[in-house]
Amino acid sequence: MLHLVSHPESSDAGRKPIGPATLLFCLLFLPGTGFSSTGATPEFSVPASYPLSTEELVAEALANNLELRSYEAELAAARGERRQAGMWKNPELEGTYAYRRVSDPQEILVGEGVSRGLAIVQTFEFPGKGSLRKAMADQNIRLAELGVQQFRQALAGQIRSLSIQWVLLSENAQATAELSERSQALLHLLEARPIAGPVKLLEFRAIQGSLTELHFTARDLRQRQEEIRIQLNSLLGRPPQQEFSMREEIGTPAFPIGDIPAFMATGEGNNLQLRMRNLEVERAAKALNAAELEMAPDFKVGPYFSQETAGEEAINVGGVLAMTLPLWDWNQGGIDTARARQEKAHWLKQDAARQVRMTIYQRIRAYTLAREHLEATPKRDIILLDQSAGLADRQYRTGGAGIQLLLEVQRQYLAALRTRNESLLEAWQSWLDLDLLTAGACLPVRQAQPSLPAKSTVP
Repeated sequence: MLHLVSHPESSDAGRKPIGPATLLFCLLFLPGTGFSSTGATPEFSVPASYPLSTEELVAEALANNLELRSYEAELAAARGERRQAGMWKNPELEGTYAYRRVSDPQEILVGEGVSRGLAIVQTFEFPGKGSLRKAMADQNIRLAELGVQQFRQALAGQIRSLSIQWVLLSENAQATAELSERSQALLHLLEARPIAGPVKLLEFRAIQGSLTELHFTARDLRQRQEEIRIQLNSLLGRPPQQEFSMREEIGTPAFPIGDIPAFMATGEGNNLQLRMRNLEVERAAKALNAAELEMAPDFKVGPYFSQETAGEEAINVGGVLAMTLPLWDWNQGGIDTARARQEKAHWLKQDAARQVRMTIYQRIRAYTLAREHLEATPKRDIILLDQSAGLADRQYRTGGAGIQLLLEVQRQYLAALRTRNESLLEAWQSWLDLDLLTAGACLPVRQAQPSLPAKSTVP
């Protein structure tokens, strides 16, 4: 495979650039350049993405996501249906041609010839049919627009959630790697010393067991990171194997809930799913009106011309008026179907409102509880536990601390870090769910707490 990499920052000023002829010679004749004898297109390696922020990933997903393209295509289809709904029906051309034989009362042939006629008629719908059809097409457009808007918000929320998970998993993995390096260095130090007595041997084995657990934790974190990376690549429209890096520091989401009943009422008013259900109810009502109007007759009007040549020539010019007679089919089955669908749309709207209220309240409670846990476990405590784990390692090396204290401090540091990050993730996911449920109208501009304080020394 051919790798063309430019390093302008390390190039010498006096170095001569490679000419196009030299480059062409290298590509054609040097081995290992990635060309096959069959003349296939060469493959170029995809470099790892430069560090991106969450919002840059969101913008890339909105530009490249394949499923979003399908929603936009559905919107274009709805607009095409609306355009077609406003079109008149094409006129109809009707023609007749027949053999004509004329006889007198004594059945004596008077003459024979042909009879031919031609008519052009235009169909005019009963007043109201076209208006209802265009109104339903307009509502289909609004439904498709809301569908696109909802998917865009859901996609952005999913990208943000996965990005936050990836960053927090990276923080957990980094802490696990640091403890693993300390334990590995401590094992090397103990191996270099003679093990005096069974107690030191048991301590050595305890550190080995702790290191095994750290390796398993690191593998689990790496696997979860890989799953998130592959999922993000899929949402971003990238190859699944492409690497990426992020520059992001996750702070605590800070926005006030305030008056919960007012918050929920505003959220219900802006919820895209409920707005779609409202449109479906309105469309069902118009569909019922259209079904009731379906039996009303349409009219066909146009000029008529006929000619008869049998004995003597006769020419007729006039007009044609045709209409259906609603004698047997009153579209009762269609009316019953439309009425049942209207009732279904009504109950679906009521159920959706109940589900939205329940979910909003659940997310508010989850966000509140996660914030309470984060306030009870500030980041400074995690930093102090990290430094305490380092202090315990140094004290064990000098004999100032026992193996039990060393392992316990390390275990508590990792447990506190992971539980705090889980609460941080729960807070952000609840926030993103509320952002989606309320279409972003109830929430202030996205903000986070200031960046985390620097590590301080252990008192």
